Amino acid sequence: MGKSKNDNKKTEQGEQELELLQIHVRADLYRAFRRCVWMMVYETGLPIVEVHNRLIEDLLKKNGC
Repeated sequence: MGKSKNDNKKTEQGEQELELLQIHVRADLYRAFRRCVWMMVYETGLPIVEVHNRLIEDLLKKNGC
């Protein structure tokens, strides 16, 4: 069996596997999200994957998920 391109991806923090999350949003929301991510990467020094994880965690907590 072949592997998908996401198989066996690891984070810099450890052995957690990563999954690809794709969503469709308006162009202005996309630009704002990318800008927010890069500002957080620059301000915190965290890897982009960790910033993505934190943003998703915050969204889920805020919505009680």
